[in-house]
Amino acid sequence: MATFKDIMKHLQKREFDPVYLLYGEEPLYIDKIADFLEENVMEPVDRDFNQVMYYAKDTQIADVIGSAREYPFGVEYRVVLVKEAQDWTSLKDLLPYLENPTQSTILVLCCKYTKEPKGVDLKKLDRVVSFKSDKVADYKLSEWVTNCATEHGFTIDVRGATLIAEHIGNDLSRIDNEFLKMKLLLAPGSAITPEIIEKYIGISKQYNTFELRDALINRDEAKAYKIITAFSQNLKGNPMTPVIANLFYYYNSLLLFLMSPDKSFETQKEIFGYNKSEKQLAREAGIANRFSTTSLIKIISTLREFDARSKGIDNVTSMEDLYKELVYKILH
Repeated sequence: MATFKDIMKHLQKREFDPVYLLYGEEPLYIDKIADFLEENVMEPVDRDFNQVMYYAKDTQIADVIGSAREYPFGVEYRVVLVKEAQDWTSLKDLLPYLENPTQSTILVLCCKYTKEPKGVDLKKLDRVVSFKSDKVADYKLSEWVTNCATEHGFTIDVRGATLIAEHIGNDLSRIDNEFLKMKLLLAPGSAITPEIIEKYIGISKQYNTFELRDALINRDEAKAYKIITAFSQNLKGNPMTPVIANLFYYYNSLLLFLMSPDKSFETQKEIFGYNKSEKQLAREAGIANRFSTTSLIKIISTLREFDARSKGIDNVTSMEDLYKELVYKILH
């Protein structure tokens, strides 16, 4: 199975393969590979005759095969892109072509939001470059944000990366786009500070889930209520569901650490995040030790209850009052 870096390395050297089968639950890297092939195989003037794009739901597989069998006109390659190929029930009818593709055609099949393409055995398709784009695990998301910032030529500390990860969540395309926008506004090598995050992404450095979590952990009731009051005044920008999800993940990580028989440095990294320093990991372990497993289980149960209520299940309370009640129950 090819990796994203391996594929991009070959593409940048113009080392093209006849078929790329891109699939997985994370669309960002599928889009990046497909976009590169769409924009870089040939000059724009040659695309009218040699490049075609299909959407699977509006296209028969036979039409794609027919197009892929055509020869390029005046250029080295013909490019055939199929978007949303997961809309086909199966790729079985495409097998004859995948087993014997036209060498002068680059066929790109994009199967987003699917764990496996149906109707094909990838192990038997030695002329097909297959790439699986997996979701980034929540506990690795902050680390991914750090790496994304680096790829775009910026620096960012753990707090800033965590702030973005917790506010935006597991939407890699949006995070990547935020850094792309900042490349138009900031000098190369700039540090992405909380002030910049607040200015360009719209995440308040003072009123955010990260600060709420710290207030709850430190039992700073006044600060916690101040933050949720700010949330309540902008419910569109601070919906309750992702706030609860972030709190759930954090308290759950504390519980996992307490219940783990192995408290080693490697275990701390696995639970609290690989991009954190030894000092930061020690801090997280120290926070975990302030709690009992019983108290953490109770908080997690409360978060589950309020997650359901925030979605309208057994709830007649306003979101503002629901926020206040949640903070009260966690602290008491």
